[in-house]
Amino acid sequence: MKLRHALLGLCLALLPVVPAAGILDWFSSEPEVNYAPPTPEEVATANELFDKAVAFRREGQVGKAVETLEEIARDYSNTIFAPDALLLISAYERGQGKPKDAFQTTQRLVQRYPSYERFDRVIELQYSLAASFVGKEPTGLRRLLPGLYQPRTAMDLFEKVLQNAPYSELAPQALYNIALIAQRENDTEMAIDALDRLINRYPGSEVIPTAYFSMGQLFAGLIQGSQYDQGTTLEAMSYFEDFLILFPESRFVPEAETSLREVSEIYAGSKLLLGEFYYVDRGETEAAEVFYNEAITVAPDTEAAALARERIERIEAGERRPRSKFRLKTERLKKQVEAYFEARWEEWRIRPDLGQVE
Repeated sequence: MKLRHALLGLCLALLPVVPAAGILDWFSSEPEVNYAPPTPEEVATANELFDKAVAFRREGQVGKAVETLEEIARDYSNTIFAPDALLLISAYERGQGKPKDAFQTTQRLVQRYPSYERFDRVIELQYSLAASFVGKEPTGLRRLLPGLYQPRTAMDLFEKVLQNAPYSELAPQALYNIALIAQRENDTEMAIDALDRLINRYPGSEVIPTAYFSMGQLFAGLIQGSQYDQGTTLEAMSYFEDFLILFPESRFVPEAETSLREVSEIYAGSKLLLGEFYYVDRGETEAAEVFYNEAITVAPDTEAAALARERIERIEAGERRPRSKFRLKTERLKKQVEAYFEARWEEWRIRPDLGQVE
């Protein structure tokens, strides 16, 4: 290990990177970092300090180990040992129940050493740390501490993961996590934004089928009923229809078919209500029949369509127009949407090995 680090340290030239505007205000500005090629003496000293830190760790003297690693990161930032030191520090902070400190340390690493050979592992650690703020730690690690449930912090950190590694395999999942948390916090606008970015930026991701169906569910959850504006109803219908066409093998197909029937009936109900207005209130049978037929076309096997057929038969029979309007049953969508997202939340698991530092 010593020889490997020494050889790499002699030839490695680390280039600076300007940190992007931080999402979190607790990311402090970086001290000056030395990016000049290290001298043999600097490599040798950093190597000695690193071995010393490892020895402290084996002896259970974590405080001294962290102090020694910080010395490497501060005074020998141009050696190959510096990013390894920061990674170990973050692992210790995580183990001590300090996820914010651990994330901040990994962010120092990302900003200083974007070409670090274990960069993917750093991103995995950041992803795992972000998840810890909503109780989604990997199996076998520290459970959610009292007062640590901080959904806004979790969303900010997942955004940071996305910013740090937009082409990582974890990037689309980070966006889906943001959507899940936002939905749970009743921030539907943010949830829709996250899923929209996911669908448009990562069309080949394995999470795309779930994202499409979830988007339909989000819009379905915004539907107020047949008597209100149908913009969200049409959006929900569109996503459910696209989902069924694009992903016919998905495990969510039965749910999508049920949801599509539900939202279609609401939309058909809106046409039925317009027909009722023209027929019952104004006696304009021609206009009423147009809307009744639209209700039948939109959702032919629904209660709204059956009621529309009854009205058309009454009109064609020349019967006197009724004094009262049909009333549709209360929509059941909201409970279905809540149950769907609750199930996705319960399914959310972090791989046990994610972000583990040897």
